[in-house]
Amino acid sequence: MNEEVSMMYYIKETPQIILKNIDRRKEITKNLVDEYINKDHEGLTIIACGSSYNACMAARYFLMKYLRADIKLINPFTFIHHEHHFREKTMTINVSQSGCSTNIIDCILFEKALGERVISVVGRDDCDVKEYSDLMVNWQVGEEKIGYVTKGVVSLVAYLMLFGLEVALKKGTIGQDEYENILNDMKKAMLIHPQIVVNTIKMFEKNKNWFISSERVYSISSGPNLATAAEGSLKIAETSCISCLTYEAEEYLHGPIYPVDPNVLMIFIDNNDDQSSQRIIDIAKAHMIVSERNIVITNSQEIDDNHAIRTSGETHPLISPLYKLAAVETIAYLRTECTNKYKPHESIINFERENAVATKSRDDLIIDLQGL
Repeated sequence: MNEEVSMMYYIKETPQIILKNIDRRKEITKNLVDEYINKDHEGLTIIACGSSYNACMAARYFLMKYLRADIKLINPFTFIHHEHHFREKTMTINVSQSGCSTNIIDCILFEKALGERVISVVGRDDCDVKEYSDLMVNWQVGEEKIGYVTKGVVSLVAYLMLFGLEVALKKGTIGQDEYENILNDMKKAMLIHPQIVVNTIKMFEKNKNWFISSERVYSISSGPNLATAAEGSLKIAETSCISCLTYEAEEYLHGPIYPVDPNVLMIFIDNNDDQSSQRIIDIAKAHMIVSERNIVITNSQEIDDNHAIRTSGETHPLISPLYKLAAVETIAYLRTECTNKYKPHESIINFERENAVATKSRDDLIIDLQGL
């Protein structure tokens, strides 16, 4: 595949987009920041699905810290049918990169029927949610024509972090020095980002058989990088069309471990923090009893070089998904290019062609890598 229309093209483009957005942070977050502060909101209810959901999950702990409030994250179908109550003090936002996801449009229409103000956060201005939104903000990802989004995920995480920072600064809950330190850490993450891509490619080439012959993948982490694990599983599943599961580190030991055998590829993601890291590293080391196919995204020297994807530097743990996401995105891309070339089973191709349960309101949004 021509890299210009590949996942890897957009992975590599990510740092320059985010650095640009950091520079114009006040401009691109202003409307959402003003909405949050002027309406005296106390926290967020975020409605999203797929990669957008994982991006919001990656930013959630950061937002909780700097907004000093609870952040609810709900899938659209669940929001409409099961969990749309008790939001009076929170700002509800509908998130969709395409702005054409049918489930998000359903949520927006549901909110309008309740007489609520509709706020949408999207990745493109030309989208269908614009027709129904009272306020629509673009998180400025730019063009991304591959449906297996990468640049969109990381840029959404960064946008939500910038939004949280601007609110905190404006409300006076952080000072200018702390604000600048966090921005510098986000910029540092973008210097680490291309490095982790290179090191992931090296790991893939060194242990290629682990990646291409494993027919199941487990992604294990906790906290902010549980979202990284979830996005890795989603990306590998939708591109390589194999079964991928995500578990919180300790939960994995309480039942989900039993179907695992030596042919399963394990991806452990260390938060590089003082709380969860050692337990994740201990589990990864002990898992060598089960399988050699362990990949650990960590700088811990307790993991040998044959199993560790390392970086020369680190950021605050809450910011680390900005670069750790690049590792799982790269794994998904490389594995798929070396194996099934994005082709699912013929029955899934037929299912998609029938379009009986459409997920997008437009059919011209992405390059069709599956030939559907």
